[in-house]
Amino acid sequence: MILASLNRSNVGDNKLWELVEQTNQLTQGGYDDWDSNAQTLMPLMQRIIMFAREKEEWYIYFYVMSKLFWFSRRTEVNNIRLSFQIAEMFHQDYQSRLGERLSDFGREYIVNLAGNILEFYGGFPQIDDLKLEQMLKIFRECEAIYGSDWNCGDYTAVMYLALLNKDMKLAEEAADKLKKAPFINWCYMCTYGRPMIGYYILQNDLEMAVDWIYQLIDREMPKKYQWFLKKCQQAEAEDLVDLALQYSLWLGNIPAFHKFFHVWREIYQKPEKEVEDTHDVLFHAVGGDWSHQEERVRLAQQDDRDMREQRETPLDCFYWFLCWHCYFILLDRKGVRSVSIELGEEGKREWSCLDVAQYFERQADIIGEQMDKARKQFRYKEVKHCYKECCLNSIP
Repeated sequence: MILASLNRSNVGDNKLWELVEQTNQLTQGGYDDWDSNAQTLMPLMQRIIMFAREKEEWYIYFYVMSKLFWFSRRTEVNNIRLSFQIAEMFHQDYQSRLGERLSDFGREYIVNLAGNILEFYGGFPQIDDLKLEQMLKIFRECEAIYGSDWNCGDYTAVMYLALLNKDMKLAEEAADKLKKAPFINWCYMCTYGRPMIGYYILQNDLEMAVDWIYQLIDREMPKKYQWFLKKCQQAEAEDLVDLALQYSLWLGNIPAFHKFFHVWREIYQKPEKEVEDTHDVLFHAVGGDWSHQEERVRLAQQDDRDMREQRETPLDCFYWFLCWHCYFILLDRKGVRSVSIELGEEGKREWSCLDVAQYFERQADIIGEQMDKARKQFRYKEVKHCYKECCLNSIP
């Protein structure tokens, strides 16, 4: 249940408790059920936040706000407008120092929310380096004043920022904190296992990165931390290798991409089980798997539509568009000269694969130039070169 930490003893108001119970009833099943109930859940949780503010139940207020922000960012929900609204509310509340009147429980969720906002901001070029630094400062202040050992897991957001900016010093700060996180409360894979893959690649310690991925695949971790395996949606071998390849591309590390692809090439020679992830489509194409062509074209079409409807962060779209640029060049090389697809404001029609590749390249260039203006360390042309070098040329 999404508000499982609230119980009748710490929710005194009857109306507020009714809303909490309704929310938890809608999230008794797995995450798929949560996502399917999103259109009911989000307004319901917003009502709890408004009512808790009215009643000055600040620990409920920040706890539910943190949960709603996290939920709004789930892949199947992805309500960017709501995420920005919550971020703005948080900034106003932080300036008002509302957290000073909270219990330890509520304060911990202020830190959690600050970390989630920091990570969210990284995906938008309208949030420049100065604003990111301000948000990082707020997160550090919140963690220093309100944080506990439990909040060490929130440093995944700091690691994300470190990788985005290729900042080794910041990555070291995040890694030191993440190692101390109590993985009884946090998902070991999402909080520590996956971020550390990017950390080792940033260090260019590729042997350690390979060893670490094998440890995660083989579940070489304390048994008390393995509870997450029943719930984590990103714990399978292909998910971990996909992430390593993605980090290699994002960090412009061509040797890392070649090394990981060589070690796990056979994953991408087999037909995809499902066409859900854009990078996975590209990696399978590089590996010689040309299954599910119609589903792949539909995913490309959906990625383009999501960008135009602002359902995804610009940074995610940038990476996906580079994937599709490479994919449709490879498809042309495979001998498929055209596809039927809906792109831009035009209806569905026949496009040459090379024209589709050029379309996605233009879209990536637009976002990449915006990111370069906002981030001194982004260097989109280097990232673009890495995608082409790794995915359009032969793999050693």
